Amino acid sequence: MAALEDLLDDYMFRSESETDRNEKFAELMKAFLRTDEEWAAQFDAVWSWDEWPEHEGPRDGIDLVAREHDTKNLVAVQCAFHDPSQPLSKPDVAPFLSASNKAPFTARLVLATTDTWNKDLDEEIQDDEIPVTRIGLKQMLDSSVDWARFRPQAVAAAG
Repeated sequence: MAALEDLLDDYMFRSESETDRNEKFAELMKAFLRTDEEWAAQFDAVWSWDEWPEHEGPRDGIDLVAREHDTKNLVAVQCAFHDPSQPLSKPDVAPFLSASNKAPFTARLVLATTDTWNKDLDEEIQDDEIPVTRIGLKQMLDSSVDWARFRPQAVAAAG
């Protein structure tokens, strides 16, 4: 089993709550965006919602905010810890899509532990003014990240 899958299993079965599991996954995805060759070159900063200097109010599904290196544009990020055998659906990300489809965000990114989206979700984002990029489990597994270097308690320190 791949090191990433081991981490995800640990989050699934050893987290104290769903909130704890989702927070751990968001920290792991922050580390992913900071260490993967492709994404680290694109972003000069990645913050959790609470760390982002401009955050106001509840996060409404926005887990991370990334700043593009060249343009300084902001990207809203949703980290969806989801059953890999099930497609991501519109209700799974609806609060994120609503909260992030406006300034100051110029792009959106969904990092999910599934590779499939249902038809309703695909159709929902087709006409949105702010584009949505998705990264699924396969892309994470195939990334340049050495997942073996991450231990559940070391994720925050590595990111």
